[in-house]
Amino acid sequence: MSSGNVPSIEINRLFVQFPGRNQPALSDVSARIEPGQTIAITGPSGCGKTTLLRTLAGFIPDMIHADVRGEIRVDGRLLKAIDLSQLSPAIGLVQQDPDSQVCTLRVRSEVAFGPENLCLPRQDVESRVANALEALGITHLADRDTTTLSGGEKQRLAVASILAMRPSVILLDEPTAHLDPAGAKKLFDLLRQLQQQMACTLVIVEHRLPPLTSLNPQLWIMDSGQLVQRKETRIHEDVFNLSRQAGADRSGRMNCRTSGHALRIENLSFGYQERLIEDLSLTLEPGTILGVIGPNGGGKTTLLRLMAGLEHPDEGSIVRPKKTIVGMVFQHPHQQIFERTVRRDLEIEGPLDDNVVTSSLEFARLSGLEEVPPHSLSLGEQRRLTVLTALRRTPNLLLLDEPFIGQDRDNVAWIVEQIRRARDRGVIVCLVTHDIPMVETLCDRLLYLGERAILGDPHDVFSELRVSGHSAFTPGFWEAVG
Repeated sequence: MSSGNVPSIEINRLFVQFPGRNQPALSDVSARIEPGQTIAITGPSGCGKTTLLRTLAGFIPDMIHADVRGEIRVDGRLLKAIDLSQLSPAIGLVQQDPDSQVCTLRVRSEVAFGPENLCLPRQDVESRVANALEALGITHLADRDTTTLSGGEKQRLAVASILAMRPSVILLDEPTAHLDPAGAKKLFDLLRQLQQQMACTLVIVEHRLPPLTSLNPQLWIMDSGQLVQRKETRIHEDVFNLSRQAGADRSGRMNCRTSGHALRIENLSFGYQERLIEDLSLTLEPGTILGVIGPNGGGKTTLLRLMAGLEHPDEGSIVRPKKTIVGMVFQHPHQQIFERTVRRDLEIEGPLDDNVVTSSLEFARLSGLEEVPPHSLSLGEQRRLTVLTALRRTPNLLLLDEPFIGQDRDNVAWIVEQIRRARDRGVIVCLVTHDIPMVETLCDRLLYLGERAILGDPHDVFSELRVSGHSAFTPGFWEAVG
């Protein structure tokens, strides 16, 4: 199979069920994808979107065991009859979690890995690597160790490594989830360019729907493992609309300040190979929600790790409230999932009554998953599990690193409600997110970490960002793009 020819894809009554699950991940899915077509897939968390992409790429059942029935045909050939060595150059998958895709120690090596396995001449490999790095704006990272990259940088790397293979069908599973707004727009612009110049097929699972309208996609809506609707896209509601509904109006809040102790950061400086945070000072009173935004690699995750005590300042200090109990949700859920079942992970702080386990999982929209291995959950389900385990500690310092990734509207609303309840109990909440409209409605204070730090009331910080040429980090950006 040549990657130069754009194939059609026929899905006929596809059924996928994973071991230990009572319900199938996909059930009776039938559809046709024409050569050069763009498909945008949306639907509730855990509805089967990721499973569909993995099955189209041949990962299921060859690498991920599952009971698969029905058939997929690529240019008339049964997918299961096509060797993966033939399939991978034609169909490329950008996975939901970039950590699960990166397999080498250097950025340049990671992008070269695919072309090298195609046995291309050295000159062609180097040309593809250079073009892919430039397209994703990460040429400056070429010699970096992949373990030192931020989540957004890893996501750009994952996309670059697939583009270097030059597949004719590109499957992208929430490709902008970890990207800052400017990086997300750059990726959408790149996809539109690929669509126009190469007529490649794009299948995109994405919650940021308005920017996708420029690609003229057909919208597939999935629910409970089924493809329930297909329609042409115009303008669809995005998560920023949810933020206006679910986020509290700051001016109308109850006064929830308590007599507890503040968290103080004094003249903080820290870096790995280079300084990420320079001479930062701030004070957070109990019952405050601090939003932290900024470009990928700007130090947002590092700041949370410093607050949690997982890193220690090079200079300056962090003074935490007395008897601090930290609840932290990491950017990548697998970094804090340790047990073999969901129940055991929920009980990592100690045993729980059966009724408490059942009600807790129902509360987090994880009903019936007690005995399921947590690493087999969808990314959105894993994230809600980590939110639940963080809250179980009853923290007075809650640190959330991109908690909305992989969540549908209802689950975003559930997480927002947990943040609001924590604030009303006097908890100090620090929220790192690229969901700028959510920050505008939910946060009391805002910290932008970029070329320089900007701290203050969200309205004032957004005004300064507009004036300084960083409008991509302001609430109206995606509305304008859409």
